[in-house]
Amino acid sequence: MFQDNPLLAQLKQQIEASKEYVEGFVKASEKAFGFLECDKKSYFIPPMEMKKVMHGDLVKAVVKREGDKEQVEIDTLLEPMLNRFIAQVHLNKEGKLQLSVDHPSIKQHIPANTHKKVTEKLENGDWVVAQLKTHPLRDDRFFFAQVTQFICKENDNFAPWWVTLARHEQPCEPVANEKSYELHDELEREDLTHLYFTTIDSPSTQDMDDALFIEPIKENNAQIGWCLAVAIADPTAYIPEDSEIEKAACQRCFTNYLPGFNIPMLPRELSDDLCSLVPNEKRPALVAFIETDLEGNLTKEAKFTLAWVESKEKLAYDDVSDYLEGSVNAWQPTSEKTKQQIDWLHQFTQARIKWRANNALLFKEQGDYAFELNEDGSVKDIHIEYRRISNQMIEESMIIANISCAQFLSKYAKTGIFNTHSGFVPKNYELVKSFLLQTLATDENRNELEERYSAERLATLDGYCQMQRDIQDFPEKFLELRLRRYLNFAEFKSDVAPHFGLGISHYATWTSPIRKYGDMVNHRLIKQVLLNQEITAIDESVLIRLQEARRQNRLVERDIADWLYARYLFPMVAQAVEFECEIADVSRGGLRAKIIQNGAQIFVPFSTLHNNKDEMEYRQEELAIYIKGEKAYQIGQSVRVKLTEVRLETRSIVGQII
Repeated sequence: MFQDNPLLAQLKQQIEASKEYVEGFVKASEKAFGFLECDKKSYFIPPMEMKKVMHGDLVKAVVKREGDKEQVEIDTLLEPMLNRFIAQVHLNKEGKLQLSVDHPSIKQHIPANTHKKVTEKLENGDWVVAQLKTHPLRDDRFFFAQVTQFICKENDNFAPWWVTLARHEQPCEPVANEKSYELHDELEREDLTHLYFTTIDSPSTQDMDDALFIEPIKENNAQIGWCLAVAIADPTAYIPEDSEIEKAACQRCFTNYLPGFNIPMLPRELSDDLCSLVPNEKRPALVAFIETDLEGNLTKEAKFTLAWVESKEKLAYDDVSDYLEGSVNAWQPTSEKTKQQIDWLHQFTQARIKWRANNALLFKEQGDYAFELNEDGSVKDIHIEYRRISNQMIEESMIIANISCAQFLSKYAKTGIFNTHSGFVPKNYELVKSFLLQTLATDENRNELEERYSAERLATLDGYCQMQRDIQDFPEKFLELRLRRYLNFAEFKSDVAPHFGLGISHYATWTSPIRKYGDMVNHRLIKQVLLNQEITAIDESVLIRLQEARRQNRLVERDIADWLYARYLFPMVAQAVEFECEIADVSRGGLRAKIIQNGAQIFVPFSTLHNNKDEMEYRQEELAIYIKGEKAYQIGQSVRVKLTEVRLETRSIVGQII
């Protein structure tokens, strides 16, 4: 009798209209209550309401006020925190399956069952993939999940690898091998096996995709420049575009290099054998002949050709560097021809380094951290590896080869997989200018710098490079680190565009087709130009997948490293080991300090920095913390940190500044 009552309907509308709704993310606390984090405000969520939600849920809620107190009543689930997730098995006292979500802020166990495809008998601690099936805000009474994939046992020493790869939905096995491979050539290959190509790589490397040959260019018996021949392995000669290997490579996009091993983009029979430029074996290759003057300037357009090559010797980075640096008892080249190639390539590299210093941008030497593992996957040691002269020789050769490729594709194919970087995010130009002027300007140079750091100038490649050269010798590291926060991400594009990070107008990689799918695509385009064929347009989906795969691989590498760092440092907590660190990040929660000797990051809580939080101030624009009005901590600063806690279950490392 009341359902059609217009007065009652009107009353309901008035009540609904009077409600104040907010949207935000649920933030769980260590206790039963939580908070709803909205754009500019936090609201208290009482314990009974928290039973309806999970940390990270995006929800719509009604604000309730009682006096000066505010809290919310959860109304609608907009987006759940969990969908597909990683968990560990927890069997309760009755033996019923529950899941412990692998997330530091989700404490509750979720009841679950197993999908029929999961045949393993699950035990406490097993790692699994699960799918959330029910949620209290979806008209269900409780949370419930289903195990869809078994990952590994709790005591599997390689759990960090298998769990992380499963989390990011990355393959853990190589691509399946074909029964046989045939060479598919539409253009006759030039025989370049007489040229003295060599490779320089790590001794353990199997997938060698580049070999170099160099000789002087002479005129009237005087050297006027260099001719560098860059031979690159040619896997596309064996891989039809409609093959399963091509489809797998397009999905993987990159060889995934992890601590201890790699997961190749191509079958190992191709990457490590048939295509690899191993010494004393005739191999198909795509070769570029690149000419420069003695100052390192390109003097003519690169010539690309399909060829047969034969590497004469596999050289090791450290051996070549020891020889060039004149180390005591250093390795010596095994032949005069090898010695000549090393010496010439070294001279060419010195010229190209000077060219890039004056015309582009040089990489700042940071060093790479390498995990040394025992056979069982435990960390034996972590050490930093710096680029030595032999690494720079290969690096400079690959850079000029990729510049040449981009120029070639831009001119003849009008498309390609171009590596681009647009510098600063446009909305940040004024912030960048203000920050630079605040840091670098004096009364004498302010007018000059106002023009130099204008948005119009910073938006150009020349202007960006000039700015980077201005700050490269600045004594305080925070300037460079602060400016990074204003930068755009690098992108793959099908139209040529500058790469501001390199300081180069054209850049397209083709030198690692065994390891990068974009390089395979560029190989096919170069071949189409050489054959005068119609150029295949780059599908936008390929660019999107390359971007996503690169992001995923970086996350995989980071997550595995975090796990291994936690395992490595855990035994050191009892000894309260101290480390020399550099502040890598500053936030309202505290500091993140990078250990110089091994690269691990230690979190230092805000509350431990000073005994009176009212005297502390976080300044986001400076990425600094002030105490009593004085700058105490800033990004880039050197500090000494004592290790106080390592939580293996969350892979978190905590310390205290000495």
